[in-house]
Amino acid sequence: MITFTIPEDSMTPGAVAWRRSRLRAPVALPGHALLRSRGGRVEVLTGRPWARSGDRFCQVDLRGRLLTLAPQAIATREGVDAHVTAVVALHVADPVASVLTTDDGDAAVYLAVQIALRDQVAGIELADLLLRGLDLAPVAEAARDAAVRVGLAVDRVALKDVRAPRTLASAREEALAVELTAQADLERARAEVRATRARLAAAQLLDRSPVLARIRLLEALPAGTRLSVSDTGLGALVAGAQDDGAADDGTVPRAEAD
Repeated sequence: MITFTIPEDSMTPGAVAWRRSRLRAPVALPGHALLRSRGGRVEVLTGRPWARSGDRFCQVDLRGRLLTLAPQAIATREGVDAHVTAVVALHVADPVASVLTTDDGDAAVYLAVQIALRDQVAGIELADLLLRGLDLAPVAEAARDAAVRVGLAVDRVALKDVRAPRTLASAREEALAVELTAQADLERARAEVRATRARLAAAQLLDRSPVLARIRLLEALPAGTRLSVSDTGLGALVAGAQDDGAADDGTVPRAEAD
């Protein structure tokens, strides 16, 4: 049984709900510790002893909880405000001390983390803060020191969010959009250069091989085109001649030689 003795006239429960109980002490709730105040002494009960007329009882929650700091606007090394949010996981380690030392132990831990965060952020540049984060070891140490004094224990301190100022964030988004647009334009230009080089190579190949040029021309002719070929080579091309020479049954006319 843990005991903590204080003078009768200096015991002020504050926000803790102290209640009387008839005959026996109440049953401790799951995840809670039952405290009894009797004759200036506060102690943790492990059973259900008989209650006296002057006894007072209260339940202390021992379950873990999260303490989330509101976004903190903290100036970095170069004087630019960064919005930092941290979260602290803690629980009650000493129920008696948590009741007698303060009426709000979370507020003490909150203030310690807030001050430690400001000290850490003030010594780092904004770019490093956004890219690498923040070393929270000094912050966690300050939180644990403050928690021990009020009967709490800190399990973990984590950085929840880090944001640049809205104007700077907008400028970063605009710069990123410009960079992405420039990359897209560069890729289109490279594709056009590759296509132009391919067309130039094809033109040079056709220029060196007239036979291949004629074959390529024939491949490019639309269906139904009528050709006139002379004895000396490729004759004139008659385009769209299907109207006069097309058969009634829909067959495609053949190329005719003179």
